[in-house]
Amino acid sequence: MWKVMESFVKAGKARAIGVSHYCQRHLKDVMEIATIPIAVNQVQYHVGMGNAGPNATDDKQFCDANGVTYESFSPLCGPCTDAAGKPDRSLVNGPLVTSIGKNHGKSGAQVSLRWQVQSGIPVIPKTSNPEHQKENIDLFSWSLTEEEMEQLTAATTPPVAGTPGPDFTSGDCTIA
Repeated sequence: MWKVMESFVKAGKARAIGVSHYCQRHLKDVMEIATIPIAVNQVQYHVGMGNAGPNATDDKQFCDANGVTYESFSPLCGPCTDAAGKPDRSLVNGPLVTSIGKNHGKSGAQVSLRWQVQSGIPVIPKTSNPEHQKENIDLFSWSLTEEEMEQLTAATTPPVAGTPGPDFTSGDCTIA
């Protein structure tokens, strides 16, 4: 599949190609045959995963060390559920993000997204709501303090993969 994607770049139909939810082992498999570098590894990443290990984060450190852009999708943990199985909206209106947001006149969602941007991680927030789109664009006119960044990085909720239980991994990529 990678070679087919490379053919699109070589034909001028794409400028770059990437993968989604690839762990270190999968990235190495592609790197062995690649003639065009992996541009991006798109993974679920959000507040609550700041101190998660390499299995749970699809190994951000490996991506960084190998020039693969680590990009977040579901930065507000869209698939997250609480213990009752209901949508977990803590990254939008939870006490941590809303209290920090009050310090800056920003929403909890903006705080959650700004944490990732300020951590150097590109994000892809999804919304069709025009007001939310405006908020998503307004992530660059302000900054979180070092203490706020530390609080958000230390958060352990929502849990990795957004569901209670053992850390999610990329399938067969568990690191022993």
